[in-house]
Amino acid sequence: MKKGFTLIELLAVIIILAIVALVATPIILNVVDDARESAARSEASMIVSGVNNYCATSAMRNQLDGTEDICADADGVTKEEVATMVNLGNAKVTSITYNPTSGAVTALTITSNTFTVTYNGTTFSVSK
Repeated sequence: MKKGFTLIELLAVIIILAIVALVATPIILNVVDDARESAARSEASMIVSGVNNYCATSAMRNQLDGTEDICADADGVTKEEVATMVNLGNAKVTSITYNPTSGAVTALTITSNTFTVTYNGTTFSVSK
């Protein structure tokens, strides 16, 4: 008597594995998508904090040695200047509004990991 699996048994195992793969794939892809969204939100939060911190210290530096304070320019902080202030990582700044009077970023829009993150001065919203 030979030992082994019949063709029917092998087909049954393949079908079960295919069903498991069909169920698991969307769940795994959802987890990956959620992680990318979370990373984009974190990058936006770090950019806001980084710009606020940079502008606070550059204003102090300006008072001490008279160097140019790009945070107090008439045009405000530009998206090109943000790269000087903070490491953008994967993010690309689309727009930024910095209020020199309050010393804070009041609006920010970035794109990162196929997501667009918008900050309105209090909350972050993410769209794809």
